[in-house]
Amino acid sequence: MLTLLLGGCGWVAPIGQQGRNYIALDGQVEMLRDPQGTLDVRAVAARDALQPVSPEFNLGYIPDVVWLRLRLDRMPPLPRVLLLQVDAPLADTVRLYLPQPDGSFRELRRGEDVSLREYPYLMRTPVFQLEAADGRYPELYLRLTERNAMTVALKLWEPQALLAQEALAATQGSVFLGFIIALCLAGAFIWTRSGVGPVRWYVAYIASSAYTVYKTRGLVGPFLYVEMADGGDRVLGVVMALSVGIAVSFSVRLMTLQTYFPRSTRVYEVVVWSVVGCACVGFLLGAFGTVMPWIQGMSLLSVPLLLLAAAYLTWRGNTTARLYLVAFSVLYLVFFRAFLINLGLLPNTPFMRGGAPLALGLTLHLLLLTFSFAQRFYTLEKERQDALALALNASQRAEASLEDKVRERTRELDEEIAQRQDTELRLRQSKARLRQALSTEQRLREEQREFVTMLSHEFRTPLAIIHASGQMLRDTETALQPANQRRIDKIQTSVERMDGLIERFLDNELLLSEEGVLQLTTFALAPLIAEALEAMEPARERVQVDLAAAPTLLHSDRGLLRIALDNLVTNALKYSPAGAPVRVSAWVEDASVVIAVADEGPGIPQDEQASVFNKFARGRDSGGTAGAGLGLYLVRRIAVRLGGALTLHSAGAGAGAGATFRLRLPLTNAAAME
Repeated sequence: MLTLLLGGCGWVAPIGQQGRNYIALDGQVEMLRDPQGTLDVRAVAARDALQPVSPEFNLGYIPDVVWLRLRLDRMPPLPRVLLLQVDAPLADTVRLYLPQPDGSFRELRRGEDVSLREYPYLMRTPVFQLEAADGRYPELYLRLTERNAMTVALKLWEPQALLAQEALAATQGSVFLGFIIALCLAGAFIWTRSGVGPVRWYVAYIASSAYTVYKTRGLVGPFLYVEMADGGDRVLGVVMALSVGIAVSFSVRLMTLQTYFPRSTRVYEVVVWSVVGCACVGFLLGAFGTVMPWIQGMSLLSVPLLLLAAAYLTWRGNTTARLYLVAFSVLYLVFFRAFLINLGLLPNTPFMRGGAPLALGLTLHLLLLTFSFAQRFYTLEKERQDALALALNASQRAEASLEDKVRERTRELDEEIAQRQDTELRLRQSKARLRQALSTEQRLREEQREFVTMLSHEFRTPLAIIHASGQMLRDTETALQPANQRRIDKIQTSVERMDGLIERFLDNELLLSEEGVLQLTTFALAPLIAEALEAMEPARERVQVDLAAAPTLLHSDRGLLRIALDNLVTNALKYSPAGAPVRVSAWVEDASVVIAVADEGPGIPQDEQASVFNKFARGRDSGGTAGAGLGLYLVRRIAVRLGGALTLHSAGAGAGAGATFRLRLPLTNAAAME
């Protein structure tokens, strides 16, 4: 029924027009084009012959004034009252000139520049009433101008036949309008429920296409009673331009062309919408006849591109592209027909005339798309229901599984709690044992200190007696033999060495204790080094000091640092050859203060460098050099207590290989360099 109603103007009406109520004007129409628009009706009537033309013609988008002469005087007697229909709904001016007995002409005005209130018949196209008592009509003259495509059909009707025809057109228009509204509501519903992106473009596409069909068929004015200053050409142009852009964007998203041709699709959309934007500006400025051919030309280029893309994607197995190809092929065929007629490239035959084919094609096209969207919505809804059912089933299974896991986890937690309680019991027992061991260690340390003190006292008493006896022998016996004098000196030297070993042993025990509190003070580095070297006479002369890059002041434990320097310099002097220099230098490096002591001794073998800082460690190449193996151990412990480190740099063992010990202290304990 929709097909019959909407297609009436395309198929039903042409069949009815062959009856007795339709009067053909074939062979009775002549045309004169007036490019300058300067001719009047008298000048046109004075011409003997004009160019014969069909009563249904199209000239494309032309700015010319077109004059038509209707030779009704040559026709056989006609009905007394006739209606002349100028089937050009968007004509700007339509003027009919009727000759009068005094030789003048009476002008009847129709067109978009005339208010609808002046029309004797409120119809979608300009209509003129003709009357002749004897059925003989004179020559008539029509003057036409149109910014839209000059596509015209002239028809003579008996009044009742034309009214019946227009009633049919009004019925079709009403059904079409209701159909469009229903589609828009359905599209909006599908969009809000499904969230499918292309549907919103589809709704805009329906609305813009429907307005174009309504306007080009002349239904907006008389049936909606909308009057505009220019007849609505500006609005029509803008809507038609937007409909092209909307159709392209809708097609791109419907077929997901961005997935297959991302860069080309983006460029294509930008170009189309740029042309649409420029065209809208042109329409608003009133250049309808100039801009519209460009819009229709762009549409004619876009149609094959989109259909080729749809055919390619259909070949690739894209079901949406297959739907697009079927639905849009019908519509694009109708659009091609209308555009080619508007551009004057296709004749305006009775079969091709009018907006009914366009309305029918658009209706079939929209039905296909709407049914497909509805099917898609139904599929999505069914998938959603199935997903909900699956989710519910999965939730139930997950809930049962979760209950099992909770029970299993509860059992594991009970076991873990029991294990932790057992572990805590063992920890308490271990802590008690540790406290007992710590108490034992403290008691042993106290006993060790008492023993060391006692041992020191017991050693120092005989040593003092021996030292005093040796000194007495040296002072009282003036005539000692040289050999005896050497023995006494040797005894004194051994006593002093033993006393030094005892002192160093006691100092080591004090330093190794973590209970001692650091005595941090700010002091000058240079005097500290000089003080340490003065105690080393006469070997002092071999020591070379470089403090150019050193900080002037240090904030550290002066006593501990002095002991460290004594040990490092003493070691360097001890293991260096006689007369070989020992270099002491200091500088700031990476937020640290570095004090380096370098010698030119035999070096330290690679395999011994890792153990050189161990307690009582002595190298196999130390020879007869005296030492207890505590010096470097002591210096390293001092470095750690001061927040630094002691490192060794040596190429290995060999004559003159040497070794460099670097004592690195944090810069936070050093005053800023002056």
